[in-house]
Amino acid sequence: MDFLLSSLGFGGSGGGLPRLTTCEPESFTFPTLTGAEFLAVEAHVVANYSIPAPPGFDATGKDYPAGTPPQTFCNVTVAHTHPGQHDRIHTYVWLPLPPPDEGSGVQWNGVMLSVGGGGFQTGQWIWSHAVTVSEGYAAVSTDGGHATENFGNPATWALASEGNVDLYALQNFASVSLRDAAVIGKHVTAAFYGKQPDKAYYAGCSTGGRQATMLAQRWPELYDGYLAGAPALYWDSFAIASLYPHAVMAELGYVPPACELNEFSRRALLHCDSLDGVEDGVISETELCAESFDPRKLAGEEFVCEDKAADGKKLKLTEKGAQVAQTVWEGWYETNGKSGERTLIWPGLGHQAAMEGSFNYLSTTCDFKSNPPTIPIFMQWLQYFVHRTHQPVDETTFTVSGLKRALRTSRQWYNSVIGTGDADLSDLRASGAKMLMWHGLADEAIPYLQTRTYYESVVAAAEPHSPKGVDDYLRFFEAPGVAHCGAGGVGFRPQGLVDTLRAWVEEGKAPEVLPATAARVMVANAPPQGDDDHDDDGGSARSMQRVLCKYPKRARYDGKGDIAKAESFRCE
Repeated sequence: MDFLLSSLGFGGSGGGLPRLTTCEPESFTFPTLTGAEFLAVEAHVVANYSIPAPPGFDATGKDYPAGTPPQTFCNVTVAHTHPGQHDRIHTYVWLPLPPPDEGSGVQWNGVMLSVGGGGFQTGQWIWSHAVTVSEGYAAVSTDGGHATENFGNPATWALASEGNVDLYALQNFASVSLRDAAVIGKHVTAAFYGKQPDKAYYAGCSTGGRQATMLAQRWPELYDGYLAGAPALYWDSFAIASLYPHAVMAELGYVPPACELNEFSRRALLHCDSLDGVEDGVISETELCAESFDPRKLAGEEFVCEDKAADGKKLKLTEKGAQVAQTVWEGWYETNGKSGERTLIWPGLGHQAAMEGSFNYLSTTCDFKSNPPTIPIFMQWLQYFVHRTHQPVDETTFTVSGLKRALRTSRQWYNSVIGTGDADLSDLRASGAKMLMWHGLADEAIPYLQTRTYYESVVAAAEPHSPKGVDDYLRFFEAPGVAHCGAGGVGFRPQGLVDTLRAWVEEGKAPEVLPATAARVMVANAPPQGDDDHDDDGGSARSMQRVLCKYPKRARYDGKGDIAKAESFRCE
């Protein structure tokens, strides 16, 4: 291996590079980690690695649909267990190797960047690692003790036996393996390069965003900065309350066809697009939209169903379909029978969020009775962790009262394990670390309002102790029109998130705005930018630049500038 490293241009400490150990198992020792027993380590060189990286979920916020820049790195895998818990957890560390004279890639930038997971997968998003290491970071993630092929499916680890949740496995998924990975990642990185990382960051979205927030709440000193995108906070409530629209459909006995929901969404956009003073194909004023648009007033109106099965047939918007759409947008309220007062149990989605799909609140490509709609993550939480069974849950038997009981059970059992709703971030403030949070207003999987609620709860908790509020260590941004983790939607996706976080931590440049881009938003009367910048109706499309403002401020149009340019907007 020494010969291989030397022949590739590695080894030694010339040129100001840190000392490199050889990329083989014998070169690595194990760190001191209370409660852990180390089992094995593997290490080998991977040369010129590249993989397509889709939008969303990647740590650096960069997309490489044709493949990440080829990178050569040392791939280290460390296995450990917690004695008595019968687990086996793998931590993955990819360490950039300096580019040889005729090779590819970049050398280590001195920083460690841990990347989060998604759904029921604790980590090891391969494309996130590929993007991260190609940018020069030492990339770290963990499988949490759960096989990576079980993304979105905890069937193999949720239950110790029928009726008994494996709480150790759940703790690993929720928090413990994340702490372990930070310690292991730093140790392995320091052993290889001969120096500790200059800085360490954690970045993730969805489950990864929840993980970043969990670490900031429990072990903020492990990282210098945390990036939490669309975090799945209040998980014990979120995973059950998100099924509320399905309970409503079950009680109604009606599942709207996808084209009906799409029509309600289309009309919501027509009504709400200009509420912010500019027609750009994006709903920015979500509260005004909720106050002024009521789909129930559209019942009985005709529309053309574009679904293949309908073949352009004219249908009518239904009262029940409108009730389902309003339920998705409004959220779950409980009405007091005596006073009539309504209490919010769980928030709804933004009006531009896609309502129908396999990862959304609804799945309507089926008949309710013969083939009921299924949302994997939510249904799996209900089945394995609330009902604690391998037997599938029958969605056709859903009732609102039954779901409310399930919600109470989930909160009682799991809030302290995985809730991630602790508003006391005094330890984060004391550690000197920073956390940057963001959420798309068109998120179809996680309500943006739950992140806003969390941020406001942190502000409220901090006020008696911090006259300056939370700006020194926590900032939150909302992205109009952006779908879950930026993986879709037509809105303004934030750019350079990790770079922004690093500038805040390392240079003291606290972000007031985030640069954002919408690739092809339809704009009325906009001059085309090229031969392909047309829609099917002869309109035009443009690349749009915008700023995202630190909450609670929003970008306001100046009334005269080019709406495709960020300088035409200011934060108010």
